[in-house]
Amino acid sequence: MCHCFLSLIILNTSTVVCSVSSCSYPSLFLWLLNSSSVSHVVLLLVKFKERVEMADSLVSALLNTIFDNLNSLSREGIRLAGSLKTEVQTLESTLTTIQAVLHDAEQKQWKSKAIQNWLGKLKQAAYDLEDVLDDFNAEALRQRDARSNVTVFFSPQNPLLFRLNMAHKLKDAREKLDAIAEERSKFHLREGVAEAETGRNRDRITSSLVNESEVIGRGDEKAEIVSMLLKNVNHHDDLSVNAICGMGGLGKTTIAQLVYNDENVTKVFDLRAWVCVSDDFDIASLTKAIVESIEQGNACNIQQLDPLQRCLLEKLAGKRFLLVLDDVWNEHEDKWDGLKKALLSGQRGSTVIVTTRLKKVALMMATIPVHDLVCLSDDDSWSLFKQRAFGMGMDEGNVNLERIGRQIVQRCGGLPLAIKATGSILRFKSQEREWLRVKESEIWDLEDEGRRILGVLRLSYKHLPPYMRHVFRFAQYFPKIMSCKRTS
Repeated sequence: MCHCFLSLIILNTSTVVCSVSSCSYPSLFLWLLNSSSVSHVVLLLVKFKERVEMADSLVSALLNTIFDNLNSLSREGIRLAGSLKTEVQTLESTLTTIQAVLHDAEQKQWKSKAIQNWLGKLKQAAYDLEDVLDDFNAEALRQRDARSNVTVFFSPQNPLLFRLNMAHKLKDAREKLDAIAEERSKFHLREGVAEAETGRNRDRITSSLVNESEVIGRGDEKAEIVSMLLKNVNHHDDLSVNAICGMGGLGKTTIAQLVYNDENVTKVFDLRAWVCVSDDFDIASLTKAIVESIEQGNACNIQQLDPLQRCLLEKLAGKRFLLVLDDVWNEHEDKWDGLKKALLSGQRGSTVIVTTRLKKVALMMATIPVHDLVCLSDDDSWSLFKQRAFGMGMDEGNVNLERIGRQIVQRCGGLPLAIKATGSILRFKSQEREWLRVKESEIWDLEDEGRRILGVLRLSYKHLPPYMRHVFRFAQYFPKIMSCKRTS
């Protein structure tokens, strides 16, 4: 009975139980599996799901929750006085000090193991504090029940003893956080840093330029999209939006570039514009970027949204245009509607091409069926790898290198970004042992190209819900070649 119920709960809480074993509560997890109390199971699973979601979210989000809990103490019926009030005030001051440098720390942790460790200690101390605040909440519930004359099955605690006990626990938690706050000076963290808030990485900013001779295996996709664009020019009255969707590194931007620069496409559109959107779907910034792209780089000095959009409306009026919005993450339809208003003055057949990793975004924006991009075939993968790896006079006929190379290509799974990265690394290596090292290494451990791949993957990871990110981390406990059976 209990295990069947747990299976149902898993389906409704996004694989909570699978993630629980990597939390710091194994004894509670074992109790949960053997519990005969359905109500306890529900409550604990909810609590565990909160833990899982918080465990992988930014520490700043966790501290914000703690601040909310501290501010709500009085609203929940806990009267703060004496040492307890002093501890809460001191704790708030310590947390404020830490919070001031958190953004800078969270941005720098990817390049500093010491900062990662510091954030890890901070996260654990925050969890300890959260446990103390849970006790406060439990006491608030008990006091409300007592005031409502609800039968309480446990003996009510002495309010004075409770406050003294909580003051002692808060002091312990605060002293840990004080020590962590002192350590921050070692890392030269800056207060109030807000750059890169949107996650925009300058290495990922794209343009419309492409070397078509280097592109392999995307001819069919290009031809299909070009055919659709040319057909819509004469048969589509409203603004047409074509979405190219697929995982990071699959070549969405490359296909958009190929279509954008196709000779037949350039002939039928009066205006073309390319804008790399990335995380920041700011309507004013995007409108300005579109205007500047149309003007071939001439700076637009208009700052306010209304005159910006009117300017764009005038430039597009009566013109058939092609606009590429590359790397879109925005899931808010109202933002897209706000930008689209300025695109409706174009002539019949005007088209927007959107590239995105998120199917939700593609479905929200597209007016025609979404183009779901797939991985390269084995033959195309090998051709792309050969193009990159067998250069600088290297012997393409080396049977052993070809055998190792094909095994490396298999590991890349048809992902162009990974294939190009590994091929570029091996382009300057001619020894079998060097190729074997690449084959046996994790791809993101390989020099600068590996870090580039990791950056692309990290962006997709960042946009997962927190509990899903935790599932990915939990996967590290399984052997690499282990097969897992899915049960209904």
